[in-house]
Amino acid sequence: MPGWPSIDRADDHVLVEALLRADADAPARLYDSYGERLHDYAFSLAGSADIAADAVHDALVTAQGRADRLKVPGRLRAWLYALTRFQVRARLAHRTGTPAEGLPMPESGGSELADQVYATLGELSGGEREILELSLRHGLTASEAGAVLGLTSRQTAARLGRAREHLEVAAAAVVLARTGRAHCPDLSAMLDSWEGPLTPLLRRRLSAHVSGCEVCTERRHRQVSAGRLLEMVPVAYPAISLRRRVIDTCVSPEQDQTRTLITDRGDSFDRAGFPVTPERHRSHRRGSRRLAPVLLAGACLLAATGAMVAINGRGASDDTALRPAPSPTVTPEESPTPEPVIEEDELTPAPTPSRTPTARSTPGGRPTAARPSGRPAAVPAPTRRRPAPGARLGVSCPETVGDTARIGLRARNGAVSWVATASQGLEVRPVSGSIKAGAGATIWVTVADPAGPGSGRVSFTSSGGTATCSLSWPGTSETPPPPTGEPEDTDEPTASPSEGVATISAGASKDGVNVQ
Repeated sequence: MPGWPSIDRADDHVLVEALLRADADAPARLYDSYGERLHDYAFSLAGSADIAADAVHDALVTAQGRADRLKVPGRLRAWLYALTRFQVRARLAHRTGTPAEGLPMPESGGSELADQVYATLGELSGGEREILELSLRHGLTASEAGAVLGLTSRQTAARLGRAREHLEVAAAAVVLARTGRAHCPDLSAMLDSWEGPLTPLLRRRLSAHVSGCEVCTERRHRQVSAGRLLEMVPVAYPAISLRRRVIDTCVSPEQDQTRTLITDRGDSFDRAGFPVTPERHRSHRRGSRRLAPVLLAGACLLAATGAMVAINGRGASDDTALRPAPSPTVTPEESPTPEPVIEEDELTPAPTPSRTPTARSTPGGRPTAARPSGRPAAVPAPTRRRPAPGARLGVSCPETVGDTARIGLRARNGAVSWVATASQGLEVRPVSGSIKAGAGATIWVTVADPAGPGSGRVSFTSSGGTATCSLSWPGTSETPPPPTGEPEDTDEPTASPSEGVATISAGASKDGVNVQ
């Protein structure tokens, strides 16, 4: 967001090291880097400036006192957002009359597009709205946003795609109603000389048309961006006194008792060092209560089975012990080998006739134990099929970067939906899309200031994994001299800056590539 300090991932490592060393200026550096961001996020969850300020205060105090719990220093950004979310939800859980999700959005500025943005954000669930804000407004990657919300990267990317689509389609209904009538006859017929603000019913009808019309969808990708729409929501800046309050609590000796109380109250972390929310505690207790009767029943069944085996085994050893008897003399024609013989009173009925041999008479008149008629047929072992490989996103990064650079994408083993995020100083078009199995797409990256040297990264989050391209450019120190003479005519078309930032290869369009 404009106005927030730019924090690089390398700065997060330096901050963690300062917190672990307990540097005197570490709390101030931590607040200056993340205080305003965290307050804006906390206000979007709580809808109250007081709750947001208290949550950010306790989150930063906990981070200063429990920095050793963070296992990976590079995840400091997601860790701070998770601490802030934990503090907000803990306060909302104790506040009666207001649910933790679905809080009303702030009042809009009065424009029709801003009203539509606020209304659409209100239609989203709390989790979808959080993913939009964490990913597009606060710049967290899919894995970082998933760590804050307790989701996997794939779940986060899927929910982000749905929420982004819903917001952009709803906003495109307002934008294209003013500028898209000449390009789509169906849209023009639906409006039919309509003037003035759109009614809620007409907005819904236009949104349904935009989502299914190829012409309107293509113009939506050009004119509407979810990141730009979220910038219409004003930033909830904290009070100036919050910075001094956080620093005093972290470093003042008089605040030792308060500092200990705050850190002990929030001292509930998982293996990665992220806070465990009360909802996860309750779900764990519910799972334990449901599992306890099952374990008790299993223990009783095992005890009963063991008792029956002990009783039957003791009775068989006392009464039905088999003793071999001497074999009578027989002719070679009758039996070539002697067989063991048991007494009549020593026979016990077999519990399973199919598996126990039956007795037969010998020439001496005594019954003998017959041999089993045959062995049971062997059951073939089941064969395990190797699971099919999952969909993967292949990324081809450029070797050199000038004013622009081209990145190639390809879907392997299945269709892939992707979202691109560029660091400061780079612009990427398109920013999202979907690719069918085996198809490819071309992404264009534009350097905002190609005159000076610099570097940046473009990260891709998709249903087929994540990837990152690190880019650097040397810059141009000299300005080319003005041309002498008349300019030469050329037949090649020149792309304007507004229309030449997104290109899809011809082969990809035949395979059904859909990019945003």
